[in-house]
Amino acid sequence: MKKLKQVKRLGCLTVLLAPFLLVLVLITLLFHTTIMSNDCEVSSSSTATATVSSAASDTDWTHEGSTAYNNAKLVFDSWVSKGLSGASASGIVGWVNSEGGFSLVDRAEGHYGTDELTNGLSAGVIPSGGSGYEVGGGGVYQFTPYTKFAEVGDSKWLDVDAQNTFVAQAILSGDWNASMDLTGGNHSFQQMAQMTDPQQATLVWQAYERGNTASIDQSQKQADAQIAYDMFNGASYNYDDSKFSQAFGTSSSDSSSDSNYKVSAVSTNNCSSSSSGGGTGSWSTDGGTVSYSAYNAWKRDDLPDDLKQYALDPASVGLGFKDSTGWNAIAYSGGQCTDLSASLMYALWEKDGEHVSMTLGNGQDIAKNWASRFLDKVSTTPTAGAVFSQTPASAGNEVGHTGVVSHVFANGDILVVEQNYADLSGENGGFGKYTWSYRYVPTYQYASGWTFYDPSNAGYSIVSNASSVN
Repeated sequence: MKKLKQVKRLGCLTVLLAPFLLVLVLITLLFHTTIMSNDCEVSSSSTATATVSSAASDTDWTHEGSTAYNNAKLVFDSWVSKGLSGASASGIVGWVNSEGGFSLVDRAEGHYGTDELTNGLSAGVIPSGGSGYEVGGGGVYQFTPYTKFAEVGDSKWLDVDAQNTFVAQAILSGDWNASMDLTGGNHSFQQMAQMTDPQQATLVWQAYERGNTASIDQSQKQADAQIAYDMFNGASYNYDDSKFSQAFGTSSSDSSSDSNYKVSAVSTNNCSSSSSGGGTGSWSTDGGTVSYSAYNAWKRDDLPDDLKQYALDPASVGLGFKDSTGWNAIAYSGGQCTDLSASLMYALWEKDGEHVSMTLGNGQDIAKNWASRFLDKVSTTPTAGAVFSQTPASAGNEVGHTGVVSHVFANGDILVVEQNYADLSGENGGFGKYTWSYRYVPTYQYASGWTFYDPSNAGYSIVSNASSVN
């Protein structure tokens, strides 16, 4: 009976304490839930969101205060300080944004991440080459090859102003090809500097960049140029003639032609004879020095004066310009690269008064087919008057490209005459059939994907009437 009573008393106590215990448990649970709830918000939401937002905003060049924004502003300010209008400076910023970008100012070509250690030249990352070139580019402007600015591992890559200064000095030294202006206006650099429309200015910047027009998104560059113009208040910066004159040594009162910047040093001393021989003028004799770089190309009538003595003139051997006169070896339609290559080689080389033609094959096949005709082999060394072939990878298309070597300079760089390159000649770019243009090709650019052949080993020689443009 005692046990039963004890149980009853415990049962009564339990009943009496139950409401209190229940309230205590509820309070504890509520307090614990509140703490856990706050902890979850911080750890799984706020912190993560803040981290992602910070990383994204730091690479967003339109986000004021981000690293990318600050770098873009440095580029803009640098050009304005040299007298360029806000529209012109914005045009450069707009173009550069889709080149190396602004999140990493030392970006190595072919590396698209955002961390310095695995994508930056200053950290020792080596750029990847591209179509037609083995040594890649780097930096804000994607200098190609990167070695022309600084070596891998050099902290100079992190200096935006140093990169801007390098570009300015290059332009001052003649690194500007007005015929590559995407507006079609053939603007000089000084004319671009005075522009008031950022969307036009960015297209003119191709005269410096000289990229493959097929891969240029003009609308994107124009949109980015407009963003920069609005973001950096470009309308408040007018062209400053005194600053421009101080930076580039010329003013708006001078001639505005592109020749203001063509300060090339031309030298024909210590020239060695080319193995091809024949012809008149200095086009067929190796040597000479000029200041041009990759992707400089010109329409026939826009060829700079300092290159004319080195430029083989197809008209001198009877080829008509924009008419079919003298085009005796048509490979296709008259407006393709193979047509100029075949017709010029036919007219250029002779043996005992006889000429020979090769009209078979795509651009990539021509040099090889010429060599096979004479039971010979192609060469990787160019000579004046030699036919050249580019592989599809080098030419950036499916069939390759061909033309004729016009001149070999003292440093090994070459000048070529060709048809159907960009929109400077030929029918693909709408220029027209039976035409030709010229292009400067550095040694590193033809080191891969190019082959050459001239029939001198088979007893052929260049005709005596073949001459330079001048």
